[in-house]
Amino acid sequence: MEDLMMYALKLTAGLIGVLIVLRLMGRKELAQITPLDFVYALILGGIIEEAMYDATVPVYEMVFALFFWALLIYVLEKIALKNRKFKSAAQGDPEILIKDGRLDAKLMEKNNMDVDEVRMLLRMKDVFSLSEVKYAILEESGELSVMQYAGGEPPTRSELETDYTENELSYLFVDAGKVEHERLKNRGKDETWLRDKLREEENADLDDVFYAEWSEKKGFFLQEYQK
Repeated sequence: MEDLMMYALKLTAGLIGVLIVLRLMGRKELAQITPLDFVYALILGGIIEEAMYDATVPVYEMVFALFFWALLIYVLEKIALKNRKFKSAAQGDPEILIKDGRLDAKLMEKNNMDVDEVRMLLRMKDVFSLSEVKYAILEESGELSVMQYAGGEPPTRSELETDYTENELSYLFVDAGKVEHERLKNRGKDETWLRDKLREEENADLDDVFYAEWSEKKGFFLQEYQK
């Protein structure tokens, strides 16, 4: 009976601990899994499994391990939010797998992917031929985000016309108030250009901008901090 009570106590403590860890990790973890998140889950499961089936592990040690792991996850997530290089190293970055309908063979090799796997990921997005894809981005979670050629997309009311403009990628230049210098550099631009363009086209000051994406044809789409 004593063993059953101890098992029930550990199970209850484990459930509460997992709920707390999930809350610390944030709601995004329920929708996406990155390599770092996968490691979190593996070690968390190991902590609970060892405590459950090893009678010599007391409840307080299990609780301490769970809360220390939760604290460590919380700190790492905060560091990832503040430090772009750490986030890139730990979680990876989105990469363009298909550009203008052409597969990036080097990126496929880097991620141990073949064409069948790419086609499977596309089918999960209701795209059944590579010929329909203008851009496909391999996300940190391993999923594909797909942009089809405009002519092959289901029409909306505004598109029921003979003339339409081709789709293009937008670029995130300001993320949570932080200037993405590397992305600006990749587009041949810099912070001075960004400040001038925001002021000229949107009458906005860069220091007041929370989020800003930009495309060649559409220009800026942004959100300023609430005042």
